[in-house]
Amino acid sequence: MSYTVVVDAMGGDNAPEEIVKGVVRAMDDDKNLQIILTGDEEQINAELEKAESKHKIEIIHTTENVGMDESPKKALREKPQASINIATRIVHEGRADAVVAAGNTGAVVLAAANNMQVIQGIERAGLAAIYPTAKFNKESRGAALMLDVGATLKCTPKQLVHFAFMGSYYVQHILNVDKPRIALLNIGEEETKGGEVLTKTYAYLTEAEDLNFIGNVEGKDIPHGVADVIVTEGFVGNITLKMMEGVGDLLKQTGKYAFRKKLTWKIGLALLSGGVKRLKAKTDYSEYGGAPILGLEKLVIKSHGRSNAKAIANAIKAAVRSIEEDVASHIADSIKKFNSQHKMDFLDI
Repeated sequence: MSYTVVVDAMGGDNAPEEIVKGVVRAMDDDKNLQIILTGDEEQINAELEKAESKHKIEIIHTTENVGMDESPKKALREKPQASINIATRIVHEGRADAVVAAGNTGAVVLAAANNMQVIQGIERAGLAAIYPTAKFNKESRGAALMLDVGATLKCTPKQLVHFAFMGSYYVQHILNVDKPRIALLNIGEEETKGGEVLTKTYAYLTEAEDLNFIGNVEGKDIPHGVADVIVTEGFVGNITLKMMEGVGDLLKQTGKYAFRKKLTWKIGLALLSGGVKRLKAKTDYSEYGGAPILGLEKLVIKSHGRSNAKAIANAIKAAVRSIEEDVASHIADSIKKFNSQHKMDFLDI
């Protein structure tokens, strides 16, 4: 079956070169894949020529794009023909099945919210992030998902419960985890911790028959892989994710420093080279493709701003897998069922 993915060719630090190379790589691996690129047609064609692409790729020419450091709200208002605006509109119009974009995160989220419909019954879409976890925990799969990580800074219990359903379905069907363990990020494991929003959320998640809720987890539990989906407000999730990225960068820089400074450290790192390579692969964002924005009528994959061709190709593959698994429709069904069971409860939140 053929699917169409629209890719913002102008978003990200390495656009359009790496974006176009990633598209070509994905199409080389999937002969049924159709791609629409939005962006500067002259630049895109130049990159397609360099990549020696033989694929038929539709290009929607745009004269504007949102820079990585621009204010999302201001940029989208002043640049209605920006490549990410056009990409999300194409999906909403039914001309494509999913969006992949590596540009300004705020602009991608806002363009999706402005131009695409939220699933009926859901108040807010959630930006999710896939992150590596330690495999020494026998129940850890080596990767987990956290949401929200920046789309909705403050959440109601209803929104957090919806995030749990979104994340559970995505992890089960895209990351192939049977009965994903759902946890609520909190300041303690007790169900009374965290104030009214988190205690109410805990109660609702406990009652949700279709979720494998394991309770509260603390920040120290995140890298150990004790849960497959961690639910949190966007403000906390974004800080947590950035902290994890910073620690990963620190470890890489420490290794480089040690290699340069001392012979015994060089020997030690050489002996550990296999493990270091595996660690690098686990923490490499290009392996995971990108972060899904869940809760919309169709899927948006937000790739890392520094994405290379490999990351873009993997993001496109993740989008195709989500289309095949009909993620949006199944999320809609589970949300509708839960909302109907708690219709009166949700009136006061």
